[in-house]
Order: sequence, then structure tokens, then C-alpha cells
Amino acid sequence: MASIEEKIREIREELDRTKYNKATEHHIGILKAKLAHLQAEAEKHRKGGGVGFSLPKSGDATVVLLGFPNVGKSSLLNRLTGARSSTGDFSFTTLRVIPGMLFHRGARIQLLDLPGIIENASGGHGRGREVLSVVRAADLVAFVVDPVNASVDRVLAELDASGIVVNRRRNRVTIRRTTSGGIRIYSARGASYDRQAILEVMKEFRISNAEVYLRNGNTLEDLIFSLRKNITHMRGIVVVNKSDLISSREKILASLPPDIPAIFVSAVTGEGLSELKEAIFRELHLIRVFLRDRAGNVDFDRPMILREGATVRQVCRKISREMIQSFRYATVSSPASRVENKRVGIDYHVADGDIINIVTR
Repeated sequence: MASIEEKIREIREELDRTKYNKATEHHIGILKAKLAHLQAEAEKHRKGGGVGFSLPKSGDATVVLLGFPNVGKSSLLNRLTGARSSTGDFSFTTLRVIPGMLFHRGARIQLLDLPGIIENASGGHGRGREVLSVVRAADLVAFVVDPVNASVDRVLAELDASGIVVNRRRNRVTIRRTTSGGIRIYSARGASYDRQAILEVMKEFRISNAEVYLRNGNTLEDLIFSLRKNITHMRGIVVVNKSDLISSREKILASLPPDIPAIFVSAVTGEGLSELKEAIFRELHLIRVFLRDRAGNVDFDRPMILREGATVRQVCRKISREMIQSFRYATVSSPASRVENKRVGIDYHVADGDIINIVTR
């Protein structure tokens, strides 16, 4: 009788052989449901048998450099941060993570060079589960490839197997378990779906009674992700290293996922490194705000780094938690929108480049 890992490998191979089109959509969806269920079962069996660790995080955000061995991750880390593996590495059992700090637009961004990922890392091969646990805790994953290893499909498959989803929109299907009545499907007006495929997916997850609510645009894969547990959604970019050795960028771009932005760089010549820094800052959704002191002075060399969507409350919390209690109002000046000393409350959403003055009691 085949083991769980063997069944997972067989389904992966079948998925690789099956080209996606309208005729195979149903079959691929069921295969993915079977795969997700088997991966969950494998994770249950593995719990308690691994060696965990925690990695010290610092800076405003953390980015991991992930890829196969010998694609130039260490050279890239050194060029971006000045780190050196001989003097700046952390050792966790047999896992070695090399950290560095990227300073860009006032932000301190921690970069982590991870060991080269190998096939079946999600199953624990090559300390893969420890590597993937570092990825899960990061804010952005940078897939490093080169002209020889110019595909990220296998790496994405390992992440997906461990419940890490990259650059996928959150379009969850609402599922409410019931005690009877079978599977009842409710959909928004105009939504189309394959009832039989949904029933087969629910059967794979051993669910016989539930209400399934579909929104417009929901896919079978959305249903599978909603049924899976411990899913982590992450942003990602592809870093094509050794661009000085590449003759055709179009050929490499054609082999990469269209929904993950790609930047061509060379750790040797320095080509593309400025664009890479900007891409990292952008994909992390970081913003800069500048504080005005009581004398009216603004230090433009030391911005406060926040995430898009942050409010004045987050600004106060970063300065001092006590400031929230004594907060009266804030004034905001925005050169981008030509706003000058606008009086706002604590839930006002700040934007990149805003100049803020906090007034307390």
C-alpha cells in the first residue's frame, strides 16, 4: 500500500502532466483537493517529530531570499547589505541562515539568505520544514533564480504544500458546517459553478453536511483554500540573478509566473540593484511619515516607517503607548496632495510622505 508521501508525489506528477484548459478544469480541481487533503494528513503525522527554532527579527520588515543552491543568493545579500557569511550568520542545529540589513528610503529591511531549497522540502527533506517556517514568518519572499535554474514552479509547489500561498488574492468561500441536509450551495446572482466538482471536493475533505456560499469570481481552487487550515498569504517577487549572462530575457520571462513581478539583476556588475531595492520597498507596502517637533522642525532624514493603511493611532503607538491616552488631535501636511496643516483625528489614514504633528493634552 502506497504511503501518504508516495500518493502526494503521484498526484503532483499527474498535475504536472495535465495541461490546464476548460476540459481538464474539473479533473485538476479534484486532483488539487486530493493533494490538499493528503498534505494535511501528512502534516498531522509529522507534528511533534521536528525540531523547531525561532529566528531573531529586526528592522521594519523581513524578506527571505529563497531558491535552489548556487543561484547567487549569498552574493546578492552581500551586495545589498554588506553582510558576510563568515562574520554574520546564525546557526540553528544544521540550518544556517545568513542575515543582513538593507537600508533604503529610511527603512531598515532585514534580508535572510536561506539554505538552498530541495525537492520535498515540505516533507522535511534537507531541513525543509525549518526553512519553510522561516519563510512563513517573513513579510516578503524573493525567489532567486539564474539562467540555469530559471523556474520557480518547483519552489512554489513546496510552499503550496506547506500552506504558503504567494501573490494570490484572498477570495474565500464561506462554509458553514451543519448537522444534516447534505451539501447546500448558495451563489451570488450571475455566479457560475460546477456543482458536481464542489460535491467531490467536499467529499475529499470528509464533509457531508454544510452550506457553501459562493461569490462572483469564486473558483474551485478558492473552495479548496477555504477548506485548508493554516494558510499563509504572502507577497513575492522573482529576482533573476546573473543578468549579465542572459541572452534572451523574453524566454526567461515566459517561464515565470505572470502574477509575480520579476526583476533582472547582477550581483557581480550591480545591474538592477536599485530597481530591486525599490521593488522590495513597494511590495512590502511600506510608507514613510515625518514627524514635526514642537519647534516646527522636521527631520526628513529619519522617517517613521509604517505599512499602507496605517492610521495616526499607529504613529502614536510607535512613539509611545501613553501618547494614545493623552492624544487630542494631529495636524497633517501632505506635499503630494497639497494639504497643509489639516486637523485630523486618531483614526485618520496617513500616506507616504505625510508630515505629522501630534498634539496632546
